Amino acid sequence: MPVPAYATRHPRRLLRDLTFETIRDAIVDGTLTPGERLFEDDLAAWLGVSKTPVKEALARLSAQGLVQIEANRFTRVATADDLDLLDTLELIGVLHGEAVRSLPRAASEGAAQRADRALAVLDAGPTCLGLVEASGAFLELARNPLVRRAAEPLDIRAAFLCRHLAVDWSRASLAGRLADLSRSLGSRDWPGTADALQRVFRRSSLHDAIIALPAAPPPVADEAGGQRARPGGPGAVATT
Repeated sequence: MPVPAYATRHPRRLLRDLTFETIRDAIVDGTLTPGERLFEDDLAAWLGVSKTPVKEALARLSAQGLVQIEANRFTRVATADDLDLLDTLELIGVLHGEAVRSLPRAASEGAAQRADRALAVLDAGPTCLGLVEASGAFLELARNPLVRRAAEPLDIRAAFLCRHLAVDWSRASLAGRLADLSRSLGSRDWPGTADALQRVFRRSSLHDAIIALPAAPPPVADEAGGQRARPGGPGAVATT
């Protein structure tokens, strides 16, 4: 038969990218816990890959603040520090706010849907991650692609930090800021929404509202006394 002129399969993804994403997701979802030591040999055996993509993945994760590396001393999952969360959320407020500020005056259907989802999060009682994800949905509509690229690693870091730390949104000091955000979203006032987001996520707004969440239970020990891979862990990385 004649060979088709077009490709019938999606290009294979690079193993190093799959390795990076798998370790990153294991950190974000709590499979790998803050401060946990990371050993290249163990990760390579866990994922069924060589040490080279693991080494590259750890270096990238270190650049994103999810892994801490001290040469010849240790490599470990980053700690979940309230100061890091404050810094991360403040920058997220700036970038998410900029994405909203760039929306046209005549709101598109997509922007209105995102506003309604954010209002639902506020009405249900916001969580740290819920509000980050709701406001981050506007990034897809940002006119400046650099805003999206800059926000992505921060949003991932917030997902990690918000698994171990929380914001007490019931604080009286935050009530007015959340109300302003809700009003601006409801009226489709995009500049007002951008300003409100920046105020909500501002470091000075949240510095006394960060609380630690209970630690997850440790891994289950097997009969030989070793540690079994955590349920839902990465497992082997597929190459297709």
